[in-house]
Amino acid sequence: MHLRALSADDDLPLSILLDSTFDGPQMYRFARALRGEGAVAMERIACEGGRVLGYVCFARMIVPADWWALSILAISPSHHKRGMGRDLVAQGLDDARRERAKAVVVIGDPAYFGRLGFSTLAASRLETPIAARFTALYPIAPGTGMSSQRLIYPLAYSRFDERLVT
Repeated sequence: MHLRALSADDDLPLSILLDSTFDGPQMYRFARALRGEGAVAMERIACEGGRVLGYVCFARMIVPADWWALSILAISPSHHKRGMGRDLVAQGLDDARRERAKAVVVIGDPAYFGRLGFSTLAASRLETPIAARFTALYPIAPGTGMSSQRLIYPLAYSRFDERLVT
């Protein structure tokens, strides 16, 4: 498996991966909306034999401005349970630290993301407009875990569908 930055040539394979992983075009549209508003902090794909098998997208939060959101994680169903998701998230968290993000928030399965270092307890005092029960935090800077913050996501999140998380 090879992890690399997204290129313009990846658009069609990425749309196929996201459409098949999430049973429709909503997540691909979400990724395009994040790009369109300039909110993307980092995107990576996982390739093997020239095929796009995984994708991760991190966005910059509006508030707190120095936080990121793990916005999309997609792994081809044929490659689940091989560590690809873990590797993509780890790459993103490394990038977040290098870019001096103070924390990363995710809306997703608490059990899965808990294994990757995200904590629902650390996020328990966050005021979030969407999916509070699925929100977890990966604190990077001291004092971000258990902090009381009001989260404002990029505009693309206004069309977020909580059913995609469950």
